[in-house]
Amino acid sequence: MWDPDNFPGASNVPWPLLIRARFAHEIDAVVASVVVNHVGAIASAKAAHAVALAAQDAISGANREVVTSEQRVIAFDAALDWDDWCGTPWPRRWPPRPRLDFDDLYDPVAGLVIAKALDLVSRAGSEELQKTLGSALAELVPARG
Repeated sequence: MWDPDNFPGASNVPWPLLIRARFAHEIDAVVASVVVNHVGAIASAKAAHAVALAAQDAISGANREVVTSEQRVIAFDAALDWDDWCGTPWPRRWPPRPRLDFDDLYDPVAGLVIAKALDLVSRAGSEELQKTLGSALAELVPARG
């Protein structure tokens, strides 16, 4: 049996929670947690706050229906694609750098992470998560020139 030490991507997606998820709100909670953690680590303070609020709104009004096996497989597939792209944890600084609220200054990879997070939400999340968190992420995706 796989465990956190012998499971691909165990440090990035909370796999034990996703594997045990039987309801839509459980899958949404895992997806929202992954998105908030990764986007919050590299985006500006304003963007991270907007994503966290959208995730909180989505989870508080989450759908309590049982998911089908097809929906679970789709969520697993989206999580595996996320891990293929973001397979290593982001480098962390200690002590953490102070958060500056400059909208124009952020980590250059933030646009890529936000786009991949939007893909994860659109594939694995429920309709409620896609409406709230997905729309918040869509507003943050930088326009390509």
